[in-house]
Amino acid sequence: MSISTSAKPLVLVSWDGASPPLAMIHLDAAPEFDWLLFDYTGRQPAGPTELRGQRCTVLSGQTECKGEIYQALAEHLAASGSTPEYVSLIDDDIVLGVSDINRALHLGRCEGLDCFSPVLSHDSRYTHRWTLRQPNRLYREVDWVEVMMPFYRGALFMAGREHYRGNVSSWGIDKYLMPALQQLGGWPRTALIDAVMASHRRPVTSGQKTYRNGRTAGEESAAMKALCQQLIAAQKPALQGSDWYRRIFVQRHARTRWQQFAYGLGRPLRRWLEQST
Repeated sequence: MSISTSAKPLVLVSWDGASPPLAMIHLDAAPEFDWLLFDYTGRQPAGPTELRGQRCTVLSGQTECKGEIYQALAEHLAASGSTPEYVSLIDDDIVLGVSDINRALHLGRCEGLDCFSPVLSHDSRYTHRWTLRQPNRLYREVDWVEVMMPFYRGALFMAGREHYRGNVSSWGIDKYLMPALQQLGGWPRTALIDAVMASHRRPVTSGQKTYRNGRTAGEESAAMKALCQQLIAAQKPALQGSDWYRRIFVQRHARTRWQQFAYGLGRPLRRWLEQST
């Protein structure tokens, strides 16, 4: 099948199929992209429709976690025979506006970014502090962005099609797969857009659930890491000695128990300082 590139980006927003669609999205501007709503409960019929005055396409399927949404979107795009300029997958507990999405896409184009994400407000539920907004800057280059609201160059997203399969949780797609594909495919530019801020409202899950494939999220992440190391060894072995490889595959990112304890002590003090200024 020949794949053409559409001039218009595609933005997928998750949906439970029962609550108001796009409930967390402020419809404050005309979208400069196409909407796709993914009903992860499988309640709603698939196809083109209009919801909250927005023309969109609904995909519908009962999923356990976001990795299966990656798979469904990749198969949908492959079947359509087109690859959007950019593809974004936004969780249903992310608060931001259409104008924010438009601005993020504009800045991605201006800076030639291949993978990027808005930053989080400081009152968001978050896992990585480096994803919080840093004031007085447009963007900052990073090695990877989380799966809660990423934007990918369309060709980059589709390059992962075969590798999304079997990964239910999405763990490892952000930290390992996308950076590896970027290096292998020539899409290296990754950034957090500090000029666009969103808010993540639900608590971050622990990742301890065992999915229907018999793996936990941590086990899926480890399997994805091993796969990406194999891809790099086979296709670009020179990367194995690079600083990038060390940061992605070697450097420790999880806190020790002592670091977790010290961080817990510091959090109330930091909140008090933030409230007093």
